[in-house]
Amino acid sequence: MQSLRKRLGLGMVMLILATLLAACGANNTATNEAASQTNNAELTPSPSASPTAATEEKATRIYKSVKGDVEIPTNPKRIVADQYLQTLLALGVKPVGADQYYIDNPYTKDLAVGIEGIGDRSGINLEKVVSLEPDLIITANEDANVYDQLSKIAPTISIPFGTNATFKGVHAEMRGIAELLGKQAEAESWLTAYDAKIEELRGKLSGKVGKDETFTIFESGGKTTYTFGDNFGRGGQAIYGALQLQPTERIRNELFGDTQWKELSLEVLPEYAGDYILLFSEVGNDEFKQTEIWNSMDAVKNNHVLELAADRFWYFDPVSILAQAEEITAMLIGE
Repeated sequence: MQSLRKRLGLGMVMLILATLLAACGANNTATNEAASQTNNAELTPSPSASPTAATEEKATRIYKSVKGDVEIPTNPKRIVADQYLQTLLALGVKPVGADQYYIDNPYTKDLAVGIEGIGDRSGINLEKVVSLEPDLIITANEDANVYDQLSKIAPTISIPFGTNATFKGVHAEMRGIAELLGKQAEAESWLTAYDAKIEELRGKLSGKVGKDETFTIFESGGKTTYTFGDNFGRGGQAIYGALQLQPTERIRNELFGDTQWKELSLEVLPEYAGDYILLFSEVGNDEFKQTEIWNSMDAVKNNHVLELAADRFWYFDPVSILAQAEEITAMLIGE
């Protein structure tokens, strides 16, 4: 399984690198043209600095955010982001600072080398943000006081994430962040590759998983068990969204809207359990597996329980969703 995860993780890195290399190709062309102009300049005297380049460096534009109009750099060079790191990297943008939790994402950890941590999900280290001298801050923190403090450091764009997300779904998030940064072409290139890969994965599942077979996500929290909908991590976006695998009717009715999770007692697990159970366990407490209730469920009897590693399935950015869809597909078809 470790070998499988490494291969899948590498596949994701290569996909992102393809996007980055495309951007680098354009940069190399520009560099070659600049070098040619420099050689020509040796033959004819010219000003020591280009007024046009200086003007472009200082260019700004107005971005309409949930906090109102914000004047931002047209070409930001030092971005700090407490969210959306994987989306930025997929667009070929490497911020100078990010939330440590997202820096540690296993699917992009190699690409995140050199990005400095600005805190974790428990809070932002404002002193660290100041020290990085950002020219643009992207935040998903919905605390008005935090936003005000960040805005005093640099132009700050608030983009809510998760159940209150401004951009809902892979395509909306990729295009939304791309519009903010002027990376629309890179976004469309990435999404084209994403759509092709997801279509391939769905094809692999065709015939392996019945159209009427259902899937349930359970999380073991010791004595408590939780179940989730399609927009609360734990693989939900990959399972129900990308791969279009079906939830039980009860989960669809109760957890596919504003409410995305529910605490369950052991006794009611069979009422929510599908033909397949995806078991997300961070604490590693497996005592419930010894109970009669657990072992009475069809998914358990049929060996249709897939274990999801917590450090890989917490995340639900576009890059992670694609990687998780690959991993889940491999589990289901026995690769």
